[in-house]
Amino acid sequence: MNDELRLADLETARAAGFVEQVKAALDLPADAQLQLQNVARGAHGGAVVEYAVTLPIQIVGAEFGAANGVTVDERVNASLQFDASGARVSSRVSPLDERHLRLTKDNLRKLAASDAIYLAKPGEAIDPDVLRAQRKSWYVETDAQGRRRIKRALMA
Repeated sequence: MNDELRLADLETARAAGFVEQVKAALDLPADAQLQLQNVARGAHGGAVVEYAVTLPIQIVGAEFGAANGVTVDERVNASLQFDASGARVSSRVSPLDERHLRLTKDNLRKLAASDAIYLAKPGEAIDPDVLRAQRKSWYVETDAQGRRRIKRALMA
């Protein structure tokens, strides 16, 4: 455990620099996103800080067809306890929900098998009417971070 992580006051839990220190202390990937969920004072003057953590997970395999290499976001939770002087005394990251990830992969396999995924070209504007005519209800595009993401084509 990284004993150098210190919580000066409850507001520190919101600071971007502190959040980066939390990622490092918990061995989370640099591209993980943390959202503060709760900060509470403990009975003995300590504090408990809870974050929702979004982990980008890349799905790789030929069985995913056009969705091969897409990134999906999976959520876990992180909880850190600090003593009255602000020193971290414990921390915990919940395990990844493997069942949910397996269901996501199963769904991607089914979409690929039914040829329901359109692979957009970089910068291409998506036209739902064109996708509807092609019987493609999903499409893959590259996000601002350069990750391939699968999105639902909104068909009115």
